[in-house]
Amino acid sequence: MAIQTNGTFTYNSGVYTTPYFRIVLHLPQSGDETPVDCFMYASQDDYTNGNGHIACIPVYVSNTDAVETNDGSNVVNKYLQYITEKVVTRLREISSDSTFTIVGIPTL
Repeated sequence: MAIQTNGTFTYNSGVYTTPYFRIVLHLPQSGDETPVDCFMYASQDDYTNGNGHIACIPVYVSNTDAVETNDGSNVVNKYLQYITEKVVTRLREISSDSTFTIVGIPTL
């Protein structure tokens, strides 16, 4: 699962142009929230070529509003879509002027 920034992204006093984010979910300890590591790369090519990430942003996604079924109308896994949307919400809180596109989630 991945997120592409469509412009600039401001993080820790740095401004990055079109960074690419890969997210890694971890098993929830209690089931209440899912811990997610959101790795920021300079570009999708940097990720593909195995270059190191710029930062790892931890995100904790509440499962309170998570979907009850995994049947997606346009995605293979509705829960992964839910988690990714919540990570985008967190990224918008960090850099409010940024816009994002969710990429890398298999679609039907």
